[in-house]
Amino acid sequence: MRFLLLCLTACPSGDDTAKDGDTDVGTDTGTGTDTDTGTGTDTGGDTGEPPPPELLSITWTTLPASDITTRDTLALQVTASYSDGSSTDASTMVSYASSDEMVLKVYEPGVGQPIWAGSVTVTATLEGHELSATANVSLASATTGDLVFNEVLADGTVDGDPNGDGNLDPVEDEFVEIANASDVTVDLSGYTLVEQDLYYLPRHTFAEGTVLRAGEAIVVFGGGDTSSMAPANCTAVVAVNDDSALEYGLALNNEGESMSLVDTAGTTVAGFAYGDGTDNEAIEDASFVLSPEVYGTDYTHHSYAPGSAGDFSACTYVDGTAYAGHDARYSP
Repeated sequence: MRFLLLCLTACPSGDDTAKDGDTDVGTDTGTGTDTDTGTGTDTGGDTGEPPPPELLSITWTTLPASDITTRDTLALQVTASYSDGSSTDASTMVSYASSDEMVLKVYEPGVGQPIWAGSVTVTATLEGHELSATANVSLASATTGDLVFNEVLADGTVDGDPNGDGNLDPVEDEFVEIANASDVTVDLSGYTLVEQDLYYLPRHTFAEGTVLRAGEAIVVFGGGDTSSMAPANCTAVVAVNDDSALEYGLALNNEGESMSLVDTAGTTVAGFAYGDGTDNEAIEDASFVLSPEVYGTDYTHHSYAPGSAGDFSACTYVDGTAYAGHDARYSP
């Protein structure tokens, strides 16, 4: 009887299951020996995938044009070749750099935007590989659709001093504001402002080197001194004409007028008319302005234009802010 009780207290419990640190499972035999069944999972090792191909070179898909105008864009198409024999369009993968961003700038991959006349070198770089191309840029002449009469002040007796010279003068303070409505830098050298009654005597001849980039404007005043005006992306000038003893300035009649911008070949590239027989009634004590500005098709009284800060806004938008400039026009 005593032996039976001892046996019961000393006997092993049977199937104890022991788990080691990984997922391997061992069975306790009761003798102190753990038997590993080898069911653990090895997560290391070679995946079996080959290494990516090595970039061997980049080349121009088509050699960029060597001569362009500011009305063009420069195509920058790049092909990448790899060690496995494959190739791909890398135009959006490379980094571009311009030797002179005043002449040409890359705003979007694969497209060089000309801005001014001159010679420029564009370099494309990818993973240590480099190639370059040089282009000569010339200025495009303004043509129909490029420019608009954005604002016209025919009545120079407005409150304020439009040309900023401290002298209130109804002739000198008259102005026309011509804005570039295109995405093209244009040359206005030798162009003229022609008034209907003095077509044989242009009201203004634009000086050699007068250029408007996208997002810019130029204002021509009837006279006075514009040296105090220095807004961004706009140029203010005084009318240059062949008036003799009596200076007419821009010769804008309050009751009605027609003014044209004429190129060197005598072709009208932009125009504006107001008064009887036109779509625009004559305005006194304020300017006409396109609504919306630059890109609109209808003119309104400046004071009624959305955001207007007064009766006129020579060389700025109606709210007094500066013209946007070419960077704002081209940036995506």
